[in-house]
Amino acid sequence: MRKAQVTDHEKARLAALLDHLEKLLPDADQAHAFRAAILTLPLPTARFNPLITQLAALPDRLASLGQAVAWCPDAFTLNRPHPALGNTLEHLLGGLYIQAKATTLAVEVLQPQPHERVLDLAAAPGGKTTQIAARMANTGLLVANEPNKKRMPALVGNLERCGIFNTVLTQAPGTLLARYFHNYFDRVLLDAPCSGDGIIAKDRAMLGYWSPLDASHKANQQLGLLRAAFHMLRPGGTLVYSTCSLSVEENEEVLAALMRTYPDQFDMQPINALPPTPLPQAIAARYPTTLTHMRRVWPHLHQTEGACIAKLKKKQQPTLWAQEDGDATTWPAATTQTEAVAAKGTIECQWDFSLPSTGDHILINDQRHLHIMPPQGPAFKEHLPFFLKAGMHLTRHHKGHHYLAHQAIALWGHTMQRPALALTWSQTQQLFAGKDIVLAKPISLKGEVVCRLGPLTVCRALVKAEGYAVQGMVPKSTRRQTLNQLSITDADQISVASD
Repeated sequence: MRKAQVTDHEKARLAALLDHLEKLLPDADQAHAFRAAILTLPLPTARFNPLITQLAALPDRLASLGQAVAWCPDAFTLNRPHPALGNTLEHLLGGLYIQAKATTLAVEVLQPQPHERVLDLAAAPGGKTTQIAARMANTGLLVANEPNKKRMPALVGNLERCGIFNTVLTQAPGTLLARYFHNYFDRVLLDAPCSGDGIIAKDRAMLGYWSPLDASHKANQQLGLLRAAFHMLRPGGTLVYSTCSLSVEENEEVLAALMRTYPDQFDMQPINALPPTPLPQAIAARYPTTLTHMRRVWPHLHQTEGACIAKLKKKQQPTLWAQEDGDATTWPAATTQTEAVAAKGTIECQWDFSLPSTGDHILINDQRHLHIMPPQGPAFKEHLPFFLKAGMHLTRHHKGHHYLAHQAIALWGHTMQRPALALTWSQTQQLFAGKDIVLAKPISLKGEVVCRLGPLTVCRALVKAEGYAVQGMVPKSTRRQTLNQLSITDADQISVASD
């Protein structure tokens, strides 16, 4: 672990913040340990994405490099910093997400299930969203909302990289979104915008404005979002409220206010993933006893960033909100278009494989792409003013030909029977650097092929007519001048014949 440096300008505010948070701890020993841990950058955590089934052996490799996270079976805290995780082949294929250990807990508490309707109300940059989608096995409906336009590209990029297609993306303030979704979702995650007082080691910018008064102002915003989230939850549904703040202002105060807004309309649920760390009695006495079900992730106790998490279950009484024309509960689900069925048959025949066929998604063909998306996607696009996109694109079509998207290769390339080109590790590195490769001798394959590195299908390429030159089709966002591989000890040991 590495200590974060604190400037003289920040010391006064830091001291005030630490004094404020230490009041929540039981004794001086814990306060001392907390002061050391809150300024220490935790070791990185990598979460395996089980949707990329061709990387099913990756958790064993991650286990050899670190320790499993107790509350998240797919996450591993590495034994040492690894600055190049984003340049690994496994990451670029969508099999890895670099995510703080503390942030994985909220989704595990939410427990999303396949075929449900789930809302992630403040979704960027996408760590929790992709984790939810994996728990849903890419089925059902996952609405990922991000009100901040500047944060949207990161969310879109991570969803595409991880092969997520059960999503509808929206960009709206949560309180406006609630006017269209009335008691609708089975589960809602609100990872609320907050002061970030639990992540000082990673981001000290909040020291420029933090004060107890500022935390109270944040709490007003959080309560508005939490009221909207609770309204959009169906009766009997589950809501998880989480922050990366440790203060009572942004946690207990917000939940106590929700109880006053919706008296006796929800139950606080126990969180068994980690033991309780009770507040001192004088502070705890200010709040309803049911709030003891909340859990704090303390840096000195859990070796990660600070966080606070609460789980709510809505009772059977629906909540009321100002309604708009186009209430989501009345929007019809669409079916796969006739032209999309034809396109599906074309690509399945070309590559000799089968796309998944369930009632949880549809195929939609437009002027440029064949998309896979939830059945609600077209209706949301037509009726919801905050709609951005639905699902992911499978192919780009041009002059009658369908070109497979890179994420389609990552998801299903290993099931494609033909045609395929076997690569060496150095050839794979060249293609991911955006360079063409020249084979030692001509091959019989011509035209578009999928490329394999041992058991992995890694990209598409175009074999030129003479059979020597191979042009890579790795998208620009996925290219890396230095490509690493996490799943083996020595990448240079890979040697696969290229003909």
